[in-house]
Amino acid sequence: MSYQSISPLRHRYRQRDYLGNRSADVDPLESYRDDVENWARTTSKWKHEHCQSLLNAVANPRMLSIAIDDIGRREILDDDLRASTPNWYPWEWLRDIKKRVLDGSYRCGKYTKYKIPKPGKTGFRTIEVPLDETRIVARNLSNLLTPLLDPDFYDLSMGFRPKRSPAHCVVAAKSLIKQGMHHMVACDIRDAFGTVPKKRLLQVLRSRLHQSPVMNLIEELLDRTRETGIPQGLSISPICLNVYLDHLLDHWWGSNFPGTVLVRYADDLAVFCDTHESAVDCYAALRERIEKIGMKIKESQDEAVHDLSSGDHVNWIGFNMRLTNGKMRVQVSESSWCKLEDGLSEWKYKSDKGESVTDFDLASIGFQWLTQKALGFREAQVSAVAEQIRQLADGYGLNMSLFTDEEAQIAWQAGRKVAERAQDDVSQWLPQALTPEQISAVMSPPSD
Repeated sequence: MSYQSISPLRHRYRQRDYLGNRSADVDPLESYRDDVENWARTTSKWKHEHCQSLLNAVANPRMLSIAIDDIGRREILDDDLRASTPNWYPWEWLRDIKKRVLDGSYRCGKYTKYKIPKPGKTGFRTIEVPLDETRIVARNLSNLLTPLLDPDFYDLSMGFRPKRSPAHCVVAAKSLIKQGMHHMVACDIRDAFGTVPKKRLLQVLRSRLHQSPVMNLIEELLDRTRETGIPQGLSISPICLNVYLDHLLDHWWGSNFPGTVLVRYADDLAVFCDTHESAVDCYAALRERIEKIGMKIKESQDEAVHDLSSGDHVNWIGFNMRLTNGKMRVQVSESSWCKLEDGLSEWKYKSDKGESVTDFDLASIGFQWLTQKALGFREAQVSAVAEQIRQLADGYGLNMSLFTDEEAQIAWQAGRKVAERAQDDVSQWLPQALTPEQISAVMSPPSD
């Protein structure tokens, strides 16, 4: 719908959907997104006015109920026998949350820390779990901030964004390499969530949200007790990280290094260059810039700089990439399998604690993982991959029998469709973009 079709009356009508309680038949989040796209984002004045009402939208019980559905009714309401009743929600609890959010007395509470054994390694990793009501408020806020802030992000920022995926990164890499950018700087930010300078992040957010009253709630959710870093397990943390890096890295890079291309997936960075000298210079500039904004690059120059034309292979965003006979070959990296095991170990921990873990939950893990990694497998490999996933789950005492070979084929095909859509998207975002047909020509199945 174009902006011209939205009148002030339509705006006020839409606004009542997500600030009030007009009708159970109206989707308030859909009305909110429509109002943001066709009203709030069209002028600075209206965006400012919209940001002043954000706190009321966050507190709206109907919007909070959508957040419960997003997280999972069973996960939040499992102990309540009424949870299985369609359209039932704990309205009294949600109205109490609303009151505390609006009067400024809402507190996110302490995060519970759990130590999870590292698969195949000694030691533990720590995960932080917020209170259920904190998860609900943060998820609702994430739903509200995304359509407001995301459209302004750098096109080639791919992580934690709607309609973007790791497949977009792979397609972008292939097309840039096809253009002759065979030198790649691949690195990631060490403990990005844990080291982002919070004070500077909040300054950027205040600016982009026009000093919205919701900032006080954001500060509370990001844990006022932390001088540095933001909670990794919170719904708004990914968009906060993207805001910070978009403001201080992505657009800065484009302005200062126009002969190169930065592709970013959250804290995983890749810069594509046409010479080794340029790649070395880019690594030094990238490291200096990241340190200037209060963070650090994990890799050394030798680990980060790659010449794909000389046979180097690159491990990036869970894929192993290699240039063979002029075409990029892509396989799933060992780190991707390790992350799958990490996820399974968390579900094992939940099960051991007595939390409800269904066979459907476990099958969904396999389905989502294979969908994301589809570009790294040929169709003939899918059944063997599915069996390997089931065996990994079995090693943790988890039953993934519902993730059948047939479901694996569906997941793989879904992942390939995502890649096809990515070709169209990336062709519009890249400098001197290739056509979808040209991008498709460089796509090739992975080697054995």
